[in-house]
Amino acid sequence: MSTVIDAPLTQGARELLRRLVLNDEGTVRTALEGGASAFADTPVLDRKTEALVGLAALLSVGANATACRVAVEHARGARASDEELVAVLLAVAPAIGNARVVGTAPALELAMGFDETNRLD
Repeated sequence: MSTVIDAPLTQGARELLRRLVLNDEGTVRTALEGGASAFADTPVLDRKTEALVGLAALLSVGANATACRVAVEHARGARASDEELVAVLLAVAPAIGNARVVGTAPALELAMGFDETNRLD
């Protein structure tokens, strides 16, 4: 059962979403190269939020430590704290499930600069 949210899209959001739905090559390329900030004169998401969302996406698909490291560096460059980085994993946990959380946590740990010697025994 789907729920329809009764909130009108702005014309700009509607047009952008329609172009993505239609797999418009230029729109998709711009999204992949520049993220949300590539579509707005004034970004809708601040740099830190966009970086944390990017990290969440990587964690949700089980990305390796190298991919996560780039996202962690990007988020830290936007002033995200270690607590916020770990909170991202906790925030996506209900959506990705136990197996993915446990499997992805080591990649985030390595990406944040922790190594085997910092593990709990």
